[in-house]
Amino acid sequence: MKTCTTAITLALSTALPAAALAVDPTLDSWLQNLTNLRGRSTSATLNPALSQIPADVQQVRFNAANTYVNSTDIPHYNIGPWPSNPNTAQMQNVLVRIPRSPQVNTGAKTATGLGAIGVMVDGTQFFNASDGRSYQNRNVWHNDANVVEAVSFDSALGHPSPNNAYHYHQHPRSLRAEFGDDGSRHSPIIGFAFDGFPVYGPYGYANTNGTGGIVRMTPGYRLRNITQRTSLANGSSLTSANYGPAVGGAYPLGYFIEDYEFVAGSGTLNEQNGRFCVTPEYPNGTFAYFLTVNESNVGIYPYIVGPTYYGVVATDNVTRTVSVPGGVDRYYPCPADYNADGGVDGADVTAYFTDWEAAADRADVNYDGGVDGNDLAPFFAIWAAGGC
Repeated sequence: MKTCTTAITLALSTALPAAALAVDPTLDSWLQNLTNLRGRSTSATLNPALSQIPADVQQVRFNAANTYVNSTDIPHYNIGPWPSNPNTAQMQNVLVRIPRSPQVNTGAKTATGLGAIGVMVDGTQFFNASDGRSYQNRNVWHNDANVVEAVSFDSALGHPSPNNAYHYHQHPRSLRAEFGDDGSRHSPIIGFAFDGFPVYGPYGYANTNGTGGIVRMTPGYRLRNITQRTSLANGSSLTSANYGPAVGGAYPLGYFIEDYEFVAGSGTLNEQNGRFCVTPEYPNGTFAYFLTVNESNVGIYPYIVGPTYYGVVATDNVTRTVSVPGGVDRYYPCPADYNADGGVDGADVTAYFTDWEAAADRADVNYDGGVDGNDLAPFFAIWAAGGC
């Protein structure tokens, strides 16, 4: 039987690797709940139910091609209440597949559509800018949810759908605040779209090659110079039956998604609300979406992902038919702070050896399928370095 004394002796007699193993951001970016965190709310009405639901991401599994993420769609920070919204947030048993090597769609880009188009790193879902409704139900002038439904957003800027799925149409304010995403450094990965490309907060390097200071990313969309809604941004004229309401009053400019037009070069981002660039997690570059906010940290169109995806979409996410194949491995976050108390110290070593002696799956730090002496050197190397 393995003991701590034997394990420590073996670890100290084993040469430590020179550097921590490289980590794939599609594996390591998720907020996995390893400490039984629960949902919560400042609302005395909502908190009893939310506090029974495990929060954030429940597990991450992977093979060579894909990362599979399970979540409850309930975050660990306060959510609710949702004024003027009759729905509530309930556990959704989310399962998504994120391609580990996303591919650019070189043909016609795929529309984002209604419902979830990606997931935040805490496992909550995000939608596009539409609320699913259009003027006179003609499917021409589509409501911007961030205008029409903003009254129902909570302090985190999310709200529940008719099927009680908590989601975002714009930047997740509470999640970003926890990350300290304030422009003092490059934004972290906030989520992944269903084509596998990462979604960052609003701040990136000034230059796509990773040089320059930190700047706020700006969309290439702007409000059209119109007073009548008789044509679309591409210049096509509409029949009178498909006219929208005149601009003003109950329908100000920006009420509808079609009030915007894309002007190449007017911002730092393309039509999909991203760019190919170097980021801290992708030193060789990747296409990345960026959340868009103004100088006052207020979300601006198209908010997260543009009207279309940049890459090839994993359509089983859209149809909610993801299945996990055999032979996948479980991924655990960086083991340095093994007990997830926010510090790297001796308590993490004790917690690790408890799992190591029990041959718990999480103690398989080198991912060779077994828990043995070969896991000790990489664990101590990462622990001594204070992180991965």
